[in-house]
Amino acid sequence: MSVTVALPSHIQTWIDQQIEAGRFASEEQVIVEALERMADDRRIPPELLDELIAAPLAQIERGEGQKWTPKLRERIKADAIANADRGHEVRDEIKY
Repeated sequence: MSVTVALPSHIQTWIDQQIEAGRFASEEQVIVEALERMADDRRIPPELLDELIAAPLAQIERGEGQKWTPKLRERIKADAIANADRGHEVRDEIKY
């Protein structure tokens, strides 16, 4: 099945950047991956989602959370780069 979609310029730019960076071979691959991830995200049953977020919410209530700052973001990025250099898999949400 073939579908033609007009994308906003900022989305097209992001897709082009993903291909230029070597993360994907084609526009189709970027879009299919994005849609598959969106479909996967929606398959989590609500009771499991509650279970998955219970521990982090409890940490926040105990005051164990960290404020999202540029310094924390840079530390996470540096850790991800170091882990990638050691051959460890780096989750996609950390890469981009």
